[in-house]
Amino acid sequence: MGHTTLGVLPKTRYWNEVADLLAGTAPHNAIFAASAQAAEKDLLQATDDPVFIEAVRLLLAIPAAARAQDFGNALREQNLLVPDRPGLLDLISATTRRLDQVRAAGGGRSDLGELAARALSKTLTTSIGDTLPGLFDATPDDVLTTARKLSWNKSVSEYTRCFFGSLVAGSLSYWLDRTLDRHIGDGHRFTDVAARNAFQSDLDQFAWESTRIIREFSGGWYGKTLYRDGGFNSVEAARFGSVALKKIVDDLRTRQVRRG
Repeated sequence: MGHTTLGVLPKTRYWNEVADLLAGTAPHNAIFAASAQAAEKDLLQATDDPVFIEAVRLLLAIPAAARAQDFGNALREQNLLVPDRPGLLDLISATTRRLDQVRAAGGGRSDLGELAARALSKTLTTSIGDTLPGLFDATPDDVLTTARKLSWNKSVSEYTRCFFGSLVAGSLSYWLDRTLDRHIGDGHRFTDVAARNAFQSDLDQFAWESTRIIREFSGGWYGKTLYRDGGFNSVEAARFGSVALKKIVDDLRTRQVRRG
């Protein structure tokens, strides 16, 4: 990544193909598959990004911390500065601060790190926040109960899938958003903003479907690693993130073959 000029796709063979598909009448799925192929290198490079690795570590560590007798202290042991009885906003703010620290120590911002940070915030908001009885009515005990449930095998499978689905969708949108607005209007791919938004919804669904493989191994791996090691360090987070992204990319490649 690293390209910052809005309205312009990178000048590579794969992104040139995406541009041609956008300008033509190709179905949405063909554009998504071509975009995934073009973004493949960036996705695989995420495993070397310290913010991505820390985001994955925190993703795994937060439900595990909810199993402890003292949730607040367990989170602080994971470098998340929260009060003794943290609410959802405390949790999200603490993860944001922690990722900012890792980003600063690593020499600054990267596009992939930013996308991983956003994916983690979105995942916590969705996986915890959407189950609470209202943001302002929820108590710290509600947050603890929901976070603890995420550490169960079935729940952690959907929880980790939410993170990687958000990351993939964010990675594809990162590039496509630069040019899609240029394709709105008479004689273009999108007749209006509503059609453009429908394309985004289809893209999110495409990303979600590409991460279904996460469900098949994440729950078992999570339980086994937590039982064996008692928690998740950066090495295990990097290993899990690498395997997850490689499996997702393999699925995206399959979709590319089907398109061809």
